[in-house]
Amino acid sequence: MRRIENPPNPYVRYSAEYVGEPPPAKLEVFEETGTKKIITKAFASDWEGGWRYTVNCYRGCIHGCTYCFARQYHEYIGYGAGTDFETKIVVKPNAPQLLRAELKKTRDKMPHLDFSFATDPYIPLEAEYQLTRKCLAECVEFRVPVAIITKSPLIVRDIDLLAKLEKVSVFFSIPFLTKEKSNPFEPYTPVPEARFRAMKILAEAG
Repeated sequence: MRRIENPPNPYVRYSAEYVGEPPPAKLEVFEETGTKKIITKAFASDWEGGWRYTVNCYRGCIHGCTYCFARQYHEYIGYGAGTDFETKIVVKPNAPQLLRAELKKTRDKMPHLDFSFATDPYIPLEAEYQLTRKCLAECVEFRVPVAIITKSPLIVRDIDLLAKLEKVSVFFSIPFLTKEKSNPFEPYTPVPEARFRAMKILAEAG
């Protein structure tokens, strides 16, 4: 991890600077137990019906992509949009339970659910928490169409659930074809070759 570096947060009244070289940024994981809603509705003129419905089981993203538009969302909860976004990760352990409760009320109103909008649904922590997998299981039961965008081959783990979904689209984000070119801009993502392999596996699985 690189050293702590965050731009001033416009939502916080104070800012701080290190005297001398900042310390290395270390991964911190926080469990958010007070989450009351997991489906976010956002206007999107280029999406079916003009709205998109998203599920984010995590806040922040370990991938550390320098170009990520979602960095600013970390400022809403008092963190920075720099290294905080990739090292201070908020986990929503009750995401599957919330999704189930919300789908009971709204499934007929949603053209599909997006995983995810403000993070990658398959960040490394997903291997332990399995929140995306559990949410996909709810989508299978409620027959909700799903769209997934990811940079991680971990999605291959969930082929069994993807095959059972009413309708599913998977998009791999691969801005660069080699590790040498991708590393300066997305330093902690799986290498492009791994993403291509995962794409091939999913394509062959149908």
